[in-house]
Amino acid sequence: MRISAIRREVFMRISGAIFDMDGTLVDSMPLWNNLVRDFLMDHGIEESEELHRIMMTMTLDTSTQYIHDNLLPSLSVEELKKQIEEKVWKAYSETIPIKHGVKPFLFALRNKGVRMCVATSSPRILAEVILKRLNLIHYFCFIFTCDELKTTKNLPDIYLRAHDILGTPKETTYVFEDAVHAVKTAKSAGFKVVGIEDKSMVEYRDEIKELCDIYVKDFDDFRGQI
Repeated sequence: MRISAIRREVFMRISGAIFDMDGTLVDSMPLWNNLVRDFLMDHGIEESEELHRIMMTMTLDTSTQYIHDNLLPSLSVEELKKQIEEKVWKAYSETIPIKHGVKPFLFALRNKGVRMCVATSSPRILAEVILKRLNLIHYFCFIFTCDELKTTKNLPDIYLRAHDILGTPKETTYVFEDAVHAVKTAKSAGFKVVGIEDKSMVEYRDEIKELCDIYVKDFDDFRGQI
């Protein structure tokens, strides 16, 4: 089946959509990729490749706890969070842009009657401020966060919970993700997965393509099929 036909089939079949936010709906991964590195450099610590891989899968809460426990025990978790959150809040409330093709795609899904939600590793306060600023929040029935569910995207809990609330058939519920670990988790939980390309995951592109049911450069790739 041609790629364009597969994209058309996704749009025709879909009844529920679970969207990751960072790297999928909004172009925030450059911030996150450099945030910990820059923060640690401010404190005289160089981020190794191994440390980067460890931090990549963590939420803000778990990453600050890790930094406190392993790198900067002299700073409390609360102080670490405060310093990092100030930088993050400014970016989410003012500068992080939407990714290409998101609004037309969400508009088309809403007109089709598709139930949509967000499942994010970011804290709710960040998800809400950026989705409101970019005028996206009204497309979604609800937002789930890893912090609130006390989980990470290495586990399927957030996808399973989101699916339960959506109430759509699993075989026509699609998860939209950019990160390789999240794609693996969603697939292992039995979901159809649409991989969204993000620069932060370029080194894993081939692996993500193999895992996903469909892989797109951005949501503009659905243009002509919706």
